[in-house]
Amino acid sequence: MGLFSKFTGKISHRAHERRAKKASERSKHRSSRAEYLLNEDTPFDVTEAFRNLKAALSVSVPKKDGGVAIMTTSAYPEDGKTTVTANLALMFAQSDAKVILVDADIRKGRIAKYFKQKSVPGLSDCLSGQNSLDEVIHHSHVNENLSYITCGTHSPKPYELLESEEMKNLIAELRTRYDYVIIDTPPILLLSDALALVPVTDGTVLVVRHQVSFVSDIERALNSLTFAKANVLGVVVNDFKAPKTNGYYGGYKKYYYYNSYAYGSTDPNEKDDEPTQN
Repeated sequence: MGLFSKFTGKISHRAHERRAKKASERSKHRSSRAEYLLNEDTPFDVTEAFRNLKAALSVSVPKKDGGVAIMTTSAYPEDGKTTVTANLALMFAQSDAKVILVDADIRKGRIAKYFKQKSVPGLSDCLSGQNSLDEVIHHSHVNENLSYITCGTHSPKPYELLESEEMKNLIAELRTRYDYVIIDTPPILLLSDALALVPVTDGTVLVVRHQVSFVSDIERALNSLTFAKANVLGVVVNDFKAPKTNGYYGGYKKYYYYNSYAYGSTDPNEKDDEPTQN
């Protein structure tokens, strides 16, 4: 028994060390979210990928009398959706367009961390009548053309808030103030919250992660969006790792690229164009 206790004690200690190490890594990951925003130190290939994505979306959803509303979602968490969304909004702002980034993940929003801001008051507080729209709009220190709305106080009924008339009116008001309304929504295969915003947006972008997202999950996510009659603008493949070759891309270890699929397509193999790589 003594030897067994000693042996299991070692296993327990090692397991504790592994958990502590992972917790430390997650903490560092969360605290450095602001560093994920595009800046002068961002590798050229990453910046260029977002520039190309912005250009593709600009053509896909031409501006009308009011601003354009685009929502992003993913199949599951940890696909890099919020990072892609925040940088997409920033890229639009860098082209002298007035942009507002809205965190519609009321359950677990992360936009506030990217700008080192508190999440309250935010979207849910405005929708519930606790705060006015002007009180929840923050102006970014990163770019003068970029504003954002954090998720706000956690609500037991987020879907109902997003589906409400108050949300429709809020989006309509934001369209009059901004050229682009970029909305970050929760993962679509875990929660139905994103579907509540389909009727009030002009298009949807699905973010997936290279070598992490399963093709079957991508298909299910696209099917859900198509069933809800969403205008699927494309799929962003995040964290693509380039193969080591002696060619042009041989010097890149990691970069982003995007794939533009046919509108409303539910088949990931059905593409309009070849992948644009940067």
